[in-house]
Amino acid sequence: MSSAAGQLVVRDGRREDLPAVHRMIYELAAYEGMPDGPQLSVEDLAADGFDSRPPWFFLLVAELEREVVGYALCNRAYSSWTRRALYIEDLYVAETRRRAGVGRALLREVCARALAAGVARIDWHVLESNRAARALYARMGARDLCRSEGRLALRLDAPRILHVAEGRLLPHRDPSSDAS
Repeated sequence: MSSAAGQLVVRDGRREDLPAVHRMIYELAAYEGMPDGPQLSVEDLAADGFDSRPPWFFLLVAELEREVVGYALCNRAYSSWTRRALYIEDLYVAETRRRAGVGRALLREVCARALAAGVARIDWHVLESNRAARALYARMGARDLCRSEGRLALRLDAPRILHVAEGRLLPHRDPSSDAS
């Protein structure tokens, strides 16, 4: 996809884009208040996105004036309700390039690829505090699943995955009593 001026291009990510994407992953983590969150290297991205068969993710990058200024890191998912789905792990635009239509162009390309693949839904997360992104997503018609369906986002991290796989559960507690 190109802008009318021919400056904005959204394309498949390439191996040589990974250092820029890796840097932006850390920028996104810092923006989200978790600068120590990412636990992967450029080599990990290459192994999982380019060397694995099938790849664990696909990558779109946005170039503005031949500089990578944003990316969408996505993976295939499957819904028992709608069949094929996509999950957007990251959608990020460099701070100096925001409000230039980059995020919208990335999402447009994700949607075009979803249509071509017969995908019925695209899911992702966004911080409640990210008002600009939430406004863009609302203009696109994205639904807040917590509000519309009462769905919460849950996660098991590596230590808990191990414990659950070994049959070691935490003591029972009523999740409805959680404050957060």
